[in-house]
Amino acid sequence: MRNWKNWLAPIFTCLTVVALALLPLRLSMLQDKTLTGTVHTEPLAEDSNFPAKPPELLRRLQLLAQQREFAETLTIIGQELEGSALTESTELGRRELADLVESGVLPEHLNPDNAELFAGKVYLRDQTDLSGASFVRLDGYDRDSGEYHSLVLDAETELLVELELDSVWILKAPLPDPAALGAAFLDRLGLEYQAVSHDPLLACFRLQGAPVVYYVSISHTTLRIAPWLDWEALELSGSWNEALGSVMDSSISGNRT
Repeated sequence: MRNWKNWLAPIFTCLTVVALALLPLRLSMLQDKTLTGTVHTEPLAEDSNFPAKPPELLRRLQLLAQQREFAETLTIIGQELEGSALTESTELGRRELADLVESGVLPEHLNPDNAELFAGKVYLRDQTDLSGASFVRLDGYDRDSGEYHSLVLDAETELLVELELDSVWILKAPLPDPAALGAAFLDRLGLEYQAVSHDPLLACFRLQGAPVVYYVSISHTTLRIAPWLDWEALELSGSWNEALGSVMDSSISGNRT
C-alpha cells in the first residue's frame, strides 16, 4: 500500500505535463471548429510592403518576360478557368482577335468565332519587390482552317499582350512585314518604343521605360509577338545585378551537386 502511494506524485506530475503539452493543440482544434466555414481576416500593416494594386503596364510586361526567361525570380500560381469566368475570358479573347483583324494586324479572312478556346489564369509576383500581375492565357484550335491561336491577355487592361498564330495565310504573298505588324500591335497598347532592327522575318522593338523588348517573328506558318527581357538595359542599370547574381549562383551550385 505504501509503495502504491509513493507512485502517486510522479503519476500526477506526468499527467500535468502531458495536459499542458496538449492544451495548445486542443485550443487550436476548438478555434478551427469555431472558424470552419468562415473567412479569417487580419488587418494589413502599413509597412507590410504588400502591393495595394498591380504596377503599371510596363512593369507587368516585364513580369511576363521574366516568367519566360527567369522564372526563378517569381512566385507563379496558375488557375484553370471554369463557368462564367471561362466564358467571359473566351469572349474577351475573340474580341481582341477581331480587333486585330479590323486594325489590319491579322488577315481579314481570320474568323475568331471558329476557334475553340481554352483559358487559364496565371498570377506572377516578383520575389525581390513583391510587385505582381495576373494574365489570362487562351489557347485555341480552328478545326475548319487548321489554325492555332495562343493568346495572353493582361488582366488589368484586358488587352492582348502576347500572340502566337499558326496559319497558312502567312505563306501567302505578300509576306507580312514584322516591323509593320509589331508597330500596330504596340500602338494598340499605348506604349512608347524604338525599332531596334528588322528584316523580312524578324523585327525587334525596345520599350521605353522598362527593360523589355518585343520580338515579332515569322517562321514558316507561325507568327509570334511576345515580350522578352532586355538584358542590355538590365546590365546597364545594375538594378538586377545582386538579385540575379544570387539566383544564378544558387543555380550553378545546384547543378554542381
